[in-house]
Amino acid sequence: MITPNSHMNPVYGKEEVDSVTDYINSGGWIMEHTKTRELESKICEFTGAKYAHMVTSATTGLLCASMVAKIQPGEKFAVSAYTQAATCNGAILMGGIPVIVDVDPVSYCINFDKIPNDCRVIFVSAINGRYPKYVENRIKSLREAGKIVIEDSAQALGSRTENDVHCGTMGDMGVFSFGAPKIITTGQGGCIVTNNKEYSDEIVAIKNFGRTVKVGEVYNVMGLNFKFTDLQASFGIPQMKKLPFIMLHKKQLFRWYKKHLKNKVDFIQTDLDHVTPTYPEILVSKRDKLVEELREEKIGCRAVYDSLCNQPFHSKWKTATPVTDELASRGLHLPAQFDLREEDVKKICDVIKNHAA
Repeated sequence: MITPNSHMNPVYGKEEVDSVTDYINSGGWIMEHTKTRELESKICEFTGAKYAHMVTSATTGLLCASMVAKIQPGEKFAVSAYTQAATCNGAILMGGIPVIVDVDPVSYCINFDKIPNDCRVIFVSAINGRYPKYVENRIKSLREAGKIVIEDSAQALGSRTENDVHCGTMGDMGVFSFGAPKIITTGQGGCIVTNNKEYSDEIVAIKNFGRTVKVGEVYNVMGLNFKFTDLQASFGIPQMKKLPFIMLHKKQLFRWYKKHLKNKVDFIQTDLDHVTPTYPEILVSKRDKLVEELREEKIGCRAVYDSLCNQPFHSKWKTATPVTDELASRGLHLPAQFDLREEDVKKICDVIKNHAA
């Protein structure tokens, strides 16, 4: 069914309601405990990461990763121009200075060739689950050169490289989002994954006020409260079970859009054999006019991110980002909720085709 929010409606039902109700009726601890550990274990199993730590959001997860990376006041770090502001805001909060790097014109991920050598920490964003084909080698080269790579994989749960490596597990740390618009959700929430035991231990301490011991009030590192709740985990566990089915439907939606918009609009290249897109993405002329036309038909949609350089807060670090600027002027996320069927997609495409004509 098409709705004004059909670009972001979460998928949940009786399984989640029963899981949460059963947990409440069991007299569980509510706060982070055994259910959270169970969810983290399932995320490790799914992604192949050695360690997973649930946090309050992907935003706090990125801040926590920045704290583990020990970004210093005045230190430059690299970040993609095409990303959500949360990718870099935690590092900025720590006093870091963002070097905003334009994207490559195919994957629209950070252009690795333009990353300055004097940046020790690199934020790499897999927007809509996409990475360039060469990403594994480039991340490996950066790490071998002593760089710390933090993957913003908020939109990349269920997306892998051609070598079957899950997004978020190639860098030093990766962060997933479980917010409502994502492929699965816990209402709000995030998860930091890593294969580094030292980083894992630091994350555990930082998210729990800086405690480095299980019992007692001993604070050996700077920490905050990023802890999750078992209530949310009770919702997330059946979500993980549904994830493979949601992934299949997301890919089918993309194929339906491509079928009904063939030769009418440009699609951002997406390898559906390996990528699970949160939204189908198209490039159109007069994009803002099309948004108005879709919304007049009560069809939800959303423009892609503008360049970080054009955000009022981040414009003080403005650099030239022509590829991102072009993408931001033409890119559009199409509806992708789970209950959309092909006849719904065709109706949406008819509006788009009329616009293109």
